Amino acid sequence: MKSIATHVGIDVSKASLQVYIDRSDGRKSLKVPNDIEGIRSLIDALGEGTYVVSLEATGRYEALARRELEKAGMEVHLQNPRRMRKLAEGLGYDAKTDAIDARTLAATVGFCKASTPRSELREELGDLSRTISAIKKDRSDYKKRLQTAGYSDVAKAHVNKLIAEMDETVAALERDYDVRVMQGELAERYKLCQTIPGIGAATARIIVAEFPDDLSKLTPRQLASYGALCPVDDASGDKVHRSKLKAHGNMHLKGAFYMPAVNQISSAPWAKELYTKLRAQGKSHQQAIVPVMHKIMLRVVAVLKRESAWKADPPVRA
Repeated sequence: MKSIATHVGIDVSKASLQVYIDRSDGRKSLKVPNDIEGIRSLIDALGEGTYVVSLEATGRYEALARRELEKAGMEVHLQNPRRMRKLAEGLGYDAKTDAIDARTLAATVGFCKASTPRSELREELGDLSRTISAIKKDRSDYKKRLQTAGYSDVAKAHVNKLIAEMDETVAALERDYDVRVMQGELAERYKLCQTIPGIGAATARIIVAEFPDDLSKLTPRQLASYGALCPVDDASGDKVHRSKLKAHGNMHLKGAFYMPAVNQISSAPWAKELYTKLRAQGKSHQQAIVPVMHKIMLRVVAVLKRESAWKADPPVRA
């Protein structure tokens, strides 16, 4: 006889986890530190039983809790914070506190799918990749600051020194990433990505770090949506608005396809033709480049799913 699962909602912050346990024999709230000791104390407090955990996804702050709870045999569902807030309002919770958010997460655990556990290698590669991207963004911001008219020579000298240090750090991080990815099970995926026109090492790094581990259960459209490159319809009654991209999906993955799209527009006839056609229809640069990004992403999906290098002519089926 299958036991009834207890729903648990966890609101995540950098320092702590606010927990709401919805047991059949009573409800309980508690707060534990967001560290290994705090999470293990939570697992001990839950004790024996079947648990389904609804965990707020907040960048990387939830990663340790998710990993430890899954190791303890619990089913973990990740919940988008923005959507969770809308669900809370729909349930009548106008106020917003960590305790209310935890309670809402427990109540709506069935509204989101269980998360697929990431391997420790994927999590490490993700941390390395996002750190590289963050430092590159900061470096770009500092370089823009140097272009300010009348910028202090003293400040300029310090900023140039800082940029040089950032360059060294990025180079070291990229070497560490290459070593780790080539020693693991994702090495082939990393190499296959770079067979696609326009995809270099930097883009392949982000793809490997951000793509789901198992692509077999996802359709190309689902993966495009995951990569924030799938337009969302907006219609009500007789009013039909133009479909547009929403702030959903993996924005790190979306950003990775921008420069390959720019590269392909300047060098590949298909991309230039598509972009020029859309611009002639009155589309903005952003609206016209997204379909190019989308098509490049679909090429990546095709190559990774069939596990063979890119070919300009699709393989002929026997």
